[in-house]
Amino acid sequence: MKYVWRVLTGRCPQCGQRPNGYRDDDDRIEEINTRATRLEQNLGRNPLAQNCHKCSRIVFEGEPGFVQRYLLVDIV
Repeated sequence: MKYVWRVLTGRCPQCGQRPNGYRDDDDRIEEINTRATRLEQNLGRNPLAQNCHKCSRIVFEGEPGFVQRYLLVDIV
């Protein structure tokens, strides 16, 4: 149901964020900084960030659309 609602409201089906054209660059930067600060207070550390693979918007750890990806490397 979440997927259908996001498609009907014009949001990204993966992360739920609006398309890039709805705000100025300054407003988007302020929104990203606000989200990062809020998550930093909740987690007690800087949150991990990645791009949504559907819309390429920034998604932080703990938000919808964030996928844990671990790179396993053997150190000899």
